[in-house]
Amino acid sequence: MQTRVSLARGGNKSRQTPGNRILNAEEARLLLGIGRNTLYQWCERGLIPHRRVGGKVDEITGELHGGRLLFSERLIMEWLENRDNQN
Repeated sequence: MQTRVSLARGGNKSRQTPGNRILNAEEARLLLGIGRNTLYQWCERGLIPHRRVGGKVDEITGELHGGRLLFSERLIMEWLENRDNQN
């Protein structure tokens, strides 16, 4: 019996409940109603909660390049709520 969800392969998503799903970049941008470039810019600037998995670390700068962006639906919704409360 598999006890963890494999994000890289899609895995057993039955353990992901509504509102607590792991989203890829396309799903996150559709949820937010923004373009692909905007999402990537927000990630580069650290404006939106996300994780980058895979990729390679630049030996000089220590920055991670490439890889895949993943988003928690719950954290995005909390981030949106906090942004709304600040305005």
